[in-house]
Amino acid sequence: MLIGLMSDSHDNFQGVKDALSAFSQRGVRLVLHAGDMIGSGNCYTVEGCNMDLKLVYGNNDGERAGLKRDFERVGGEYLGDFGEVDADGLKIALIHDTDEPLVRALVDCRHYDVIVRGHNHRREVKRGDTLLINPGEVWGYLSGLSSVAILDSSDMNVDVVKLGSYRTFRDLIRDLDGRSLVPTIRMLPNCGPIWR
Repeated sequence: MLIGLMSDSHDNFQGVKDALSAFSQRGVRLVLHAGDMIGSGNCYTVEGCNMDLKLVYGNNDGERAGLKRDFERVGGEYLGDFGEVDADGLKIALIHDTDEPLVRALVDCRHYDVIVRGHNHRREVKRGDTLLINPGEVWGYLSGLSSVAILDSSDMNVDVVKLGSYRTFRDLIRDLDGRSLVPTIRMLPNCGPIWR
């Protein structure tokens, strides 16, 4: 069974659509999202994708009731801050997690075959008694690369799929050349303030 893994979408609607397209082309049947989908409007990107979708909350997922409600409407299932998924004989832990010692403890306890995590936006596949996978970020603006991963449950092979390159926020800010991000107010005679 092929399992699609994604995390840290941060409202990149096109990135989510690109991820689902890559999953569909490969025959993925189950998608696990490791947090920070962000807005419930993302549910429209997964509507009709014909794949089971399970998600956990990330530290930036603020309006959780709306996320849960809207994703359930299109067939997605939020599992909470932590999820356990049984898939094709594998016991999978799904977590966003900002607490690195907790992630290490989950790996070290050997209770799970696979741990899928997000949060730090860094692609990682670490093999051991427990397979640790971070698919990277769908968003793309922190690392400069939008990526997902596909896990084959039959042989535990993990393919990292690169969806596209982005200019990082650091690069975008450097290009401002001292220009302000805050709009300035200019007064026009007899008209009041205007933004520019």
